[in-house]
Parts: sequence; C-alpha cells; structure tokens
Amino acid sequence: MRAFQRYSVIGLGIFVLFVIFIEEWKIGKSRIYLANLHNYEVIRNITVQRKDKKVNIGIVIVLQKTENEQEYRMALDTVRCYGRYFKYDVHVIHVDKEPDISEKCPQKDFMFRRHCILSLKLPSISNTWLLFLDGDMGVINPNHLIETYIPTDSKTDVVFYSRIMNHEVMAGSYLIRNTEWSRKFLMFWANFENKLPKSFHGSDNGAIHSVIMYYGVPELTQKREFCEKTFWETATDYESLSLFEVCAREIIRNGTFSEIKILPKGRLAWARDGWLTNSVWSESDFIFHGWQRKRHDKLVFAMWHSPLVYDDRWNLTKCATEEANQNWKYKDTFIGNTIDVDRQLFVKIQEQQQSYAKHFELFKKLYKSL
Repeated sequence: MRAFQRYSVIGLGIFVLFVIFIEEWKIGKSRIYLANLHNYEVIRNITVQRKDKKVNIGIVIVLQKTENEQEYRMALDTVRCYGRYFKYDVHVIHVDKEPDISEKCPQKDFMFRRHCILSLKLPSISNTWLLFLDGDMGVINPNHLIETYIPTDSKTDVVFYSRIMNHEVMAGSYLIRNTEWSRKFLMFWANFENKLPKSFHGSDNGAIHSVIMYYGVPELTQKREFCEKTFWETATDYESLSLFEVCAREIIRNGTFSEIKILPKGRLAWARDGWLTNSVWSESDFIFHGWQRKRHDKLVFAMWHSPLVYDDRWNLTKCATEEANQNWKYKDTFIGNTIDVDRQLFVKIQEQQQSYAKHFELFKKLYKSL
C-alpha cells in the first residue's frame, strides 16, 4: 500500500512537471510570436559618405568550414553588402580551404586557432587596418564608418572593447593594424592555448585578459600571477571566472602601454550584443553580435529575433550601387528611440558596475597592494 502511494506521488509530481513544461513552452512560443510582430517594413537611406579613404581598411571573418556560412547567413550578407557599398575589402577566410596555413596552426580550440590563421594571413592582406568580426556579427545600421573607431595614436596596434553583459574584454571582435607587432601578438594569443589552466578558463575570452597582462604590462608579473593562481586556476563557472577578469582589468587599468587600447562599455564601441535590448536598435547602433541561426527565436540564452525582414539571400549586386539600402528591410517595431535604447543599456551597465565593485572588494582584501 505504501509503495503504491509513493509511486502515485512520484507519478503525480512528474505529471505536474510535464504540465508546467508544456505551459512554459507555450508561453515562450507566444512571446516569440508577439516579439516578431510588425506593422510594416522600413527602408532607410544610407546618409553617411566615406569621403576620406586615406586609411586602407578591410573587414576579416575566419570560419572553420565553408558550411558555417549557413549558420551566419544573414550576418554575412549584411557585412558583405556594407563592405561593397563603402569599398571596404571583406575577407571571409574558410580554414578548410587554407591547407598550407591550417597545418601551421595546430590549436585544438578553433577560438584560438582563428587568431593563428589571421596572424599568418596578414602579410598577404594589403589593408592597413582590419576589423575582425565573429561570424555571428552583422551590420544592423550601415550609417556608421569603421574609421570612426580607428585610434589617432600612431603607437596603437590593436583596439578591443568591453562587453556590456559582463566584465570581459571582447575576444570576438577587434580592430588591428597590419604590423609585425600585431602578427606576433595574435600568434602569442593563439599559442596561449597551451597555458590554459585546468579550470573553467573561458577559452580565448578568458585568455585574452592574461595575454594582455603578459604582453601589455610585463612589469607587473607578480600581480598577474596572483590573479591567475588565485582566481583563474580555481574558476568553476562564469561567476568565479568573472573574479579573474576583474582582477586582470584592474592590473591592465593601472598599467602603462600604448599598443593596446580597450574601449569602455557603451557607445564608444562599434558593436554590442543585440539581445540586450531584445534586438531593438537605434541610430547609435552599428553592429550586432549574436546572430547565430541556432539561437534565432529559440528559447535559449542569448535568444534573438531578427530586426530585419530576411526571407532569402540578399542581392549583393545592389550593394555597390545607390540601391544598397534596399537590402536592409527593417521591421518597424524593432526601430527604437535612441534615448530609450540607451537608457536600457545604461541600466545594464550600472548593474555590471555594481557587480564589478563587489568582485573587486572580494579580492582587494586578499591583495592589499593591487
């Protein structure tokens, strides 16, 4: 009798959980449907002009396989069209079609390997500056120019930006000058795979903080080792990895180097995660990160909805003409007011600043002189 009652309770519990799952799934699907509703399509003019072409600028994307293009189709169409219109060279490197270079890059993790591939490709690229983009980064608003973000300091060779959603230096996009210093820096970063701790290390996202400390502030070795041993080597999840990132950012902030520049959170950067504002964008936005097919309208972390009406591949022949703007067909409900969008981002930045301060207090007690 007791066994029957026990199994009845278990069965009822499973049934209740199943009902809750179905209801949550239905609610989630309804939210996705409602989020994608729009009244009409909007086609906007491209109003900026690239008059000064003294700086030879290109865009580079490194994909592991040619088939990966399907995963990032919309993002790649926007980047290729943007590049054709403004006459930026667009280099989409498919590693599976580069056997000679691929053999020289033995990294197991593709996130590291791509930096090695780019390092070896740089000598054959004529551009002075390159904007490196993840495959899932697309141009939401072509009314921005890359040269706006190129540093005026002639000593700076690489520019990173700070992600809004956490304490990371963004590893998936950077501006890099085509110099010998840059090539060595990228190769050092790629080979840092061999120095990863046996912990929740964060791949090249976590490693870039240590790489910058090694390369940018070598005189602060003791402090770097403190951050690595105390926090990186013991990290078990994103929260504990954040402690390492904050520790590293404090050292980087207090260091003195000119070759590497890190832009703060907010509008000084060329890109951001689009899902932070539920894919709503404003005139201040340029590039959105996170356009992966596997996350499009899926009930997963970093789910995104398309702000563009994208039914098929773009007609890229238009992109070199004044009709390029016709490819960017916007859903009206995703075009936001600059003030409103910036207010949402500011709230998220404030939340991260508070988190940063708490993390800083945790390890400041351990290392008074940091």
